[in-house]
Amino acid sequence: MSRFERILWRDLLPRSPVFTTAEAASVAEVSPSMASRSLSMLAKEGVGVITRVRRGLWAAYRQPDFSPLHVVPHLFRTGAAGYVSLLSALNLHGMIEQIPRMVHVVTTTQRPRLVTPVGTYEFHQIQRDLFGGFGFYRGAGSFDIATPAKALFDTLYLATRKGRRFSSLPEVSLPEGFAVAELESWIRKIGHLPIRVGVEDRWRELEVKSLVDEVT
Repeated sequence: MSRFERILWRDLLPRSPVFTTAEAASVAEVSPSMASRSLSMLAKEGVGVITRVRRGLWAAYRQPDFSPLHVVPHLFRTGAAGYVSLLSALNLHGMIEQIPRMVHVVTTTQRPRLVTPVGTYEFHQIQRDLFGGFGFYRGAGSFDIATPAKALFDTLYLATRKGRRFSSLPEVSLPEGFAVAELESWIRKIGHLPIRVGVEDRWRELEVKSLVDEVT
């Protein structure tokens, strides 16, 4: 094992299984170009040490604590932001059983789908005054995730927009203590009346179904 690889495993990967070339260079005290060459060699060895996610970004994808979700914070440059939401967040919060085939990320800018060796990332644009309602999902490689209420709001909101993504939802279970007031406060922020009414209608359907399921 080379000195670079020893430092990588000892000093960098315990912090996060996802890292940049610049971070590796700093920890190993080598130039970025040398770090890039060393990382490329490790990735090409085919022993599953690391893989290149995209230019300048790497992942130790066989570490027990690695998840494609940990890549999300590294997909945004300074001044931009996004958070895990929609079906990805609903699944993590235990509100749907279906595991999404891709990671759903909400942003304020339009971005193309990103396909990487560790996962596929789909970005969904939302207006700035509806961007929020998320917090840290703590663990190795923490990332921002919508609250249960905001994840459901984002899903219902996009289901009523042009294209009607997520109009056909898997069965949704509202967790104990679900923040109804939080969801309804987001609904009130929708400026376009037809969309607000559409989201309200979808929410009422889910709320009534959830009450019926509790009784039966």
